[in-house]
Amino acid sequence: MASIENRSRYTVTVKNRDDLTQEFPFNKSKTIQAHIAKLREQGFKPKLSQAENLFLVRIRQKGYDEDQVMRTSREEADAYIKKIEEERHRGLFIDYTAAHKTSFATLLVRYLEEEVPKLKSSRYLTTIKVEGWLEDSGPEGVKMLGAYREGLEAKNVTRRPAKHKMREVSTCLAWLHKRLSEVTTSDIEDYIAERLLSVMPATVDREFDILRAIFTVLTKIWDINLAKNPLDAARRPQYFNERDRRIPPEEERRLIDALAAIDRERAVQFALISLVDSAVQEVEFTSTSARKKVRASEAKRLRARAEQECEPVPLLETFAHFQLMTAARRSESLNLRQC
Repeated sequence: MASIENRSRYTVTVKNRDDLTQEFPFNKSKTIQAHIAKLREQGFKPKLSQAENLFLVRIRQKGYDEDQVMRTSREEADAYIKKIEEERHRGLFIDYTAAHKTSFATLLVRYLEEEVPKLKSSRYLTTIKVEGWLEDSGPEGVKMLGAYREGLEAKNVTRRPAKHKMREVSTCLAWLHKRLSEVTTSDIEDYIAERLLSVMPATVDREFDILRAIFTVLTKIWDINLAKNPLDAARRPQYFNERDRRIPPEEERRLIDALAAIDRERAVQFALISLVDSAVQEVEFTSTSARKKVRASEAKRLRARAEQECEPVPLLETFAHFQLMTAARRSESLNLRQC
């Protein structure tokens, strides 16, 4: 059984008296009647009308959960009922109830609670970004974020503080509080356009990836069905992020010389420590300060000998040559293992 209920606002008007026009919510019938009676007592002839821009569609059928959605016109309401009836008749019914009942902001909080702790390398950045979205979405988002953080404190979960307290605040995130089914591609693209005015395209592209990951969890893991995923038609920012600069020969020479000097100084220090240890091996010290004083004196005396006898190992110099030849990223170099 399907029903459509007009939940648009009522308007009470008086001819030629626009100042007496007043609107009322659909469920304030007693207030409306009292207002009309008061106008009549004053000698006016009020007229009551109801808009047609908000309709509640309720579908009840045995074997299915009750389905309630809001539509902005009777035509949309009729089309929704027809669509659901056809899907159920053909056995292709997809339940969109959760998407119609839950706001995207509520799901973001759930994502922070359930999914972010499972992330590895991107856990911190995702947390900062999602919390920032909630904070920028308005008072309701700030309230939800506060409740989430209080929940962490109650569970004795320590939040990692943000390294960068300064960030670009977004002013077009009120759509986070729409029902998930009402979020549109235009909402996403408006956010992208605003961000491109203040940050680099590569940053916006990473934020797009976070949104994509969130919608993937919503639809494929939490089984929240959407008639249309707003990210499917959203366009990523276009940018060229490749670097086209190689260190000039003069800079390369100075870099290698500097690293070779560091390698040599390390070798000198190792040799000097060995020479000083041998020189003071038989000396008995009366105090720690006396030991330090004698060792400093011996190190100064033996410095020239250490410079002659040391055997430098070109560790940093070799690493620099490796980096220059391969152009490897930092993580690629640090993750190298001996075969």
